[in-house]
Amino acid sequence: MVFGDPGETLDLGGEGGTDAAAVLDALGDAVSREILTAAAGTPVTVEDLAMVCDVSESTVYRRLDRLNTLGLVERCNPLVSETKGAYRTTMRGLYVAVDDSGIAVEADELTTDALAAAMRLVIDAVDVRRLSYDRDDRTVDLTLSLADGDFETFLKLYADNA
Repeated sequence: MVFGDPGETLDLGGEGGTDAAAVLDALGDAVSREILTAAAGTPVTVEDLAMVCDVSESTVYRRLDRLNTLGLVERCNPLVSETKGAYRTTMRGLYVAVDDSGIAVEADELTTDALAAAMRLVIDAVDVRRLSYDRDDRTVDLTLSLADGDFETFLKLYADNA
């Protein structure tokens, strides 16, 4: 998703749309940035966020409220902590571009639907020759058979992302 013009609303999953300037303002706050970093990839309790950020839990709750309204974090399964809220970052990154038409911000979201769609695309597009998995370790090993051109493309993409 891309947001551009000042005052334009963004659909980041927050309440009623988000002003691009508000997202940039939130990122200007050191505690908000630390929360986004600490909660990337795995749910983190408010107590743990307070320790990581070296601030009070009430300060963390205020930042989380703002970040949640902007759609940048979400409250997670209460089973992570029975007494404190747990939160995770909802996107992988925000990208800012500046040109003669203004400022644009793009969110690279972390969604289960997007991951499932990408996995379906891979499974549909390649010949899976062998697959094994370990539920306890949450690992999957698979062997793919690729045509010559696809093989070279895979090697290039893998090398670029390694």
